[in-house]
Amino acid sequence: MSLFRKLPGGQDKKSKPDKGPMPGRSLNLKFPATPDNGRNFAQLFVDAVKNNENVELDYSVDTIDLVDEFLQHFSDKGLTVDDFAETIFVAGSYVGQVMIENESGIWVRQEEANLPEGVTMWPIVVKLPDGTIADPIAKAFKRFHNGNIDNLRYFYHVFTSNNEPPKS
Repeated sequence: MSLFRKLPGGQDKKSKPDKGPMPGRSLNLKFPATPDNGRNFAQLFVDAVKNNENVELDYSVDTIDLVDEFLQHFSDKGLTVDDFAETIFVAGSYVGQVMIENESGIWVRQEEANLPEGVTMWPIVVKLPDGTIADPIAKAFKRFHNGNIDNLRYFYHVFTSNNEPPKS
């Protein structure tokens, strides 16, 4: 699949043993990980999928299933989180932007999320109108590493007011 080589972090190779769901290295992101860039990260994913696979992602809830399939495809190829970290990050940003556009959420800095002491998340997270904080970027890393047990549609369903049952 040519898309893999063109996405951020793509290295087109089988790799070393996986060490867990979170990257063991610093990410080389195109923009600073700030709330102002949440949509920019999501758009990187949209553009790459459109340009390489001719698939339109429109920030609808149903497109979360495509993100699940995308992450599963590359996980099945034997890639590790470190091989694919930047792409997983932008895929998670896309899921976050779906939450924002469909549930009136906003990107906030982790420090502004009023998390309990000792709890950390990615630098940007989604805050929903009811104050709920979701970390779709971390969930995308978990989805890539753990498989369908960390299904992104189910994650969306749990964190939002969308009462549509998740697809199996």
